[in-house]
Amino acid sequence: MKSRLGENPKETDVQKLINLGADGVYFMDNLGEAYVEITEKNVRRSLKVNSKAYKLFLHQRFYNATGKPVSLEALKQAAYHFESIATFDGKVRKLSRRVALAKDGRIVYDLADSQSGAVIIGPNGCRAYKNGPGIFHRTTNTAPQVWPDFDEEHDLLKLLSKHFRTQLKKDLFLLAVYIVSCFIPEMPHPLLVLAGEKGAAKSTSMRMIRAIVDPARTDLLSMPNSTDNLGIILSNNYMPGFDNLDHLSPERSDLLCMAATGGSIAKRRLYTDDEEVILQLKRCVMLNGINIVVTRSDLLDRSIVIEFKRIPPSERKDEGEVWDAFRKDLPQILGSCLLLLSKAMAIFPQVELAEKPRMADFARWGYAIAEAMGKPGQLFLRAYNENQQCASQEILHNNPVAAALLKLMEDRREWESSPTALYTALQDVCMRNAIRISGRNWPESPNALTRRMNNLRSNLEQAGLFFESRKTGDRKIIITNEHYKPVSSLSLKKRRRGKMNP
Repeated sequence: MKSRLGENPKETDVQKLINLGADGVYFMDNLGEAYVEITEKNVRRSLKVNSKAYKLFLHQRFYNATGKPVSLEALKQAAYHFESIATFDGKVRKLSRRVALAKDGRIVYDLADSQSGAVIIGPNGCRAYKNGPGIFHRTTNTAPQVWPDFDEEHDLLKLLSKHFRTQLKKDLFLLAVYIVSCFIPEMPHPLLVLAGEKGAAKSTSMRMIRAIVDPARTDLLSMPNSTDNLGIILSNNYMPGFDNLDHLSPERSDLLCMAATGGSIAKRRLYTDDEEVILQLKRCVMLNGINIVVTRSDLLDRSIVIEFKRIPPSERKDEGEVWDAFRKDLPQILGSCLLLLSKAMAIFPQVELAEKPRMADFARWGYAIAEAMGKPGQLFLRAYNENQQCASQEILHNNPVAAALLKLMEDRREWESSPTALYTALQDVCMRNAIRISGRNWPESPNALTRRMNNLRSNLEQAGLFFESRKTGDRKIIITNEHYKPVSSLSLKKRRRGKMNP
């Protein structure tokens, strides 16, 4: 009896599966993972060969062709065969999450809908079309995006002001520039840190920002306990948003730094001893908390902190009402972001910054985006610089080491001593000024103190404190206060008499 495939009835299920999957395009991604491009109803998509999704696809084809299910073992063997084809016969193709850079320099944005829609953005405009290129890998958390409204140009700041309640007007401008920049692939992006008291709609704002850039089935994520799990989340989400944080460990801070500026981590492949999986990270990461959760200076230098206002009871709305209004505006918001990016792409080649801050690529693109919005690029640079300075001040006042150093040096031009003597002096300062020295933020030894000071170096230098550690002979730490202004003896006497404000 012949099978429905019209093949030899003695043919094994594995051979049938191989025949059924022969029309797939097998290739390797740039990290060495085997993929297949399949076409269903004229819609192309790329799947990992060993993924559950591809095995389900093969199972469905087998059932439609034979009228019976196929064993999991046969699926595994067929997938192994296709993996070898991808490895040894397939070409290498770079896959991206949500946003990709085309060979001609234009940007491709994945709408990830049932029609595999995409938007091409170039310096001459934007165009949305169906059945986009198979250059995107969509994870189980990837959700479809609305089609952008390009019918007319809308004021992005005006649209965003309807849905985001930032403490400062300039922060809304900074937020708008940041959101547009998130559509630029292969560029280091600052972390977006949302802060504000309870009831300031931080979580809702984060969900809306993600809905604009990278819609997800689970849009708010909890910070995992292990760095391996954090690496997987960062790899699988173009714009992961971590909700309601109160602390970041040094290990997680280091991984988030890598995610902002770009890097790769390796982890052991499941059920193997020596095979590795490479996870490539360059993401638009968001964090929120009642307080500013970023406390390490290296991560703060890569962050934008936006504070939100508490919503008064008289202005609160039902969640459904809030989201209905936002979804109504979303096509216009998305269209406005992409059109502004198109204009910025035409401006960007002419942008040269006299002074480049940390995250220089973002600063240069931010300048171009501001100009595309009809605002001076210098206005963006000033807002960005002030934002970083304010965040740095927050760390200096909330970090006990920084607070103690500032107090120690407020009436001194210079300090020179051994690390042990400095450690003792700082403890004494903390005791006299009620600065808490218990807990994880206070170093346990003089050696740990110098490491903490190195982590705070850029923040302390902004406050005028410069230090060096000399290792010739007895180790010495020298601190210089560039903001120190000597007070005359006459002024001191007047101060003591209360005749002069301190």
